[in-house]
Parts: sequence; structure tokens; C-alpha cells
Amino acid sequence: MRWKYFLMPAERPEVKSALELYALARSDALSAQAELSRLKAKGACMVKGRGFGLIFPSEQDALAVDGIGSVRTVNDQTRYVIGLPDKRTRAGKRLAAEIETVEDLREIWTWSLERALGIYGIVSGGYPPQFYYCKAKPLSDGRVIVQTPAEKNRLKGEGYSRNFNDPVIPDWAVEISANEYADLSELPTFTGAQISPAE
Repeated sequence: MRWKYFLMPAERPEVKSALELYALARSDALSAQAELSRLKAKGACMVKGRGFGLIFPSEQDALAVDGIGSVRTVNDQTRYVIGLPDKRTRAGKRLAAEIETVEDLREIWTWSLERALGIYGIVSGGYPPQFYYCKAKPLSDGRVIVQTPAEKNRLKGEGYSRNFNDPVIPDWAVEISANEYADLSELPTFTGAQISPAE
């Protein structure tokens, strides 16, 4: 997959507005995630056919949480335990809903900047087909850098439908080189605090 790279100036009202929405989405996600930290969970993950579970360092930590009904030990390079809510109980249902809310807010945050800028899009390509996303990164000085697939989605014949769109970059964005993009990627990321001016 070929890529294109763009810089969106901090002075643009579209960028300022998008950063405000991004900061709000980030704050909501981190606040909800902090609520789960009281359970001593390291994070959450999706378990196929079972829904969301929480990741714990040990089985003992998982079973100490009200609403956890079963645990699974994952033995990869780092051993960890997934605690699954028991949705037959009131506590399990409440815990499952809380985890799902956190994951929904994290998903909203993940793509909030792209959606706010109107550039969210996915390109299908390669064999076997893979999905390539348009990704934006906010810089602490208020600028936004974008990496987007250069190719367009390939239609697969008459009646072919898809649930993804080609990314559309506004004409006011400045195209930059891969090297410039890499250099800018090293700069501090915007976190929702006051924007620091570019040096």
C-alpha cells in the first residue's frame, strides 16, 4: 500500500474545532477507564463469543471482583488472566455494561479526530484483502499530521457494497514527504491541555 502524508495548520478553524472534540473524547475515555482501575484490572479485551473481559495479573485478582464468573489464563510471552463477567447475575450484568461503556468511549476517542476533521476512511487492498485506515495525529502546537492510503477502494463488480469510505483530504491540507511526517511524528502529542506554540 502506498501512502500520502499531510499537515493541517493549527490556524484553520476546522482543526481547532476538531481538537476540541478530540480532547473531549479523550477526557471521557480516560475518565471511564480510570473508574475501572479500582478493580486492579490492567485493561479490557474482547473474547470471541463471550464479549468483553478484564485483564488481570492473576486469577486471584480476577476472582476478587464482584461480577466475575470465570477466568481464562492466556499463556503467550507474558502470562495474564482474563476475567469474564457472569451475565446471569446482577453484578455481572452491571460489570459487563461498565466494561462495554469504557470500550465504546475508547473506540470513539480512537477515531474522534479523523471524524471531526471529516477525513475518516478505510481502503481495502492487497491479497488476502486488508484494511488500511486514514490516521491523524494531533501535535501539541495545534497542528495535525495525517497518514492516508494513496490508493482508492477497488470495487468488486456490479452490486458490490461496502461499509467503508475512501478517505477525503481537504484541499487546504499541505502535502508533506514521508521524512517530514516521520520528523513531525517525534514531536509531543496534543493531550487536551493548552496548545504550546510551534518552535
